[in-house]
Amino acid sequence: MNDKNQAGGICESGEKRLLQNLGEFTVFPEQIAAVFQNIRQEKYLIHMIPNTVSASLCADGLAALGARPLMAVAPEEMEEIAAQADSCVVNLGQLNQEKTAAAETVLSFAAKEGKPIVVDPVGCGASAFRLQAVRSLLQIPWKGIVKGNRAELYSIQQGKLTREGIDSLRDWRLTGEIRPGIIYLATGEPDCILWEKGRLEIPHKGRPNQNVVGSGCLAGAVAGACSSAVRRMKKERNLDLAQDESILQEQILAAAATSAGMAFALEHAGAEKGYGAAKSALLDGLGMLSDSCFSDWLKRRGL
Repeated sequence: MNDKNQAGGICESGEKRLLQNLGEFTVFPEQIAAVFQNIRQEKYLIHMIPNTVSASLCADGLAALGARPLMAVAPEEMEEIAAQADSCVVNLGQLNQEKTAAAETVLSFAAKEGKPIVVDPVGCGASAFRLQAVRSLLQIPWKGIVKGNRAELYSIQQGKLTREGIDSLRDWRLTGEIRPGIIYLATGEPDCILWEKGRLEIPHKGRPNQNVVGSGCLAGAVAGACSSAVRRMKKERNLDLAQDESILQEQILAAAATSAGMAFALEHAGAEKGYGAAKSALLDGLGMLSDSCFSDWLKRRGL
């Protein structure tokens, strides 16, 4: 890992261990396992602006982790709802003017209150309306994780439509800059975490037999829960870090935990032949992330 690589560098395939130095940061498998154990213990309240296609799966997934989902969409109640939450997840699927207004409010409020934030720019390269709205929301001075596939993140960086949605298969090259305070969790093979001055690749061998609709949105919800856990764990350990450095460390660990946790759950789902069984197994896999079997899986995979 070369921390001098710019985050905009191409996210190339390669067999790299998750355990590696990230500048002054290190991510250990034990930390990842502890994140999900903490979620189960603390039962964080995750406020998510959902889309109707995946709302049920995301709510079930959060519950399987041990978190508590809270899903609101009305702009008029965004601040009141966000104030109660441990973290805020903004899913921008099925975007319209009302949802954009709600997202603007919750991002501004959560940033002011210092709450962990995750944004999922669902299919933002599919239309000019979506792309313009998403890029505008990213100009709000919040800090957190942007979770998307490479096509979505390419559209954000380059301001270009890709005409690809949530199931993009092309390996778009991410060469643009990333503003301070934001990290990208680019899903694919490999998953890739990118930030202003570095990147981390997380290879996951093989793909699930079933492409469960909404699993990408579910990853955003999981990232919200992981962000809440990492924030609490950091406070309990009284880490003595500069503010910006501390937030970056939080984001990297939360994103790495999300990537590993989703890979485990999808692998569990991939053992099923039928679509419905795979969907149920995906949720069951999330429920196993706080168990020793996930810790053992991390060790076997060399993560």
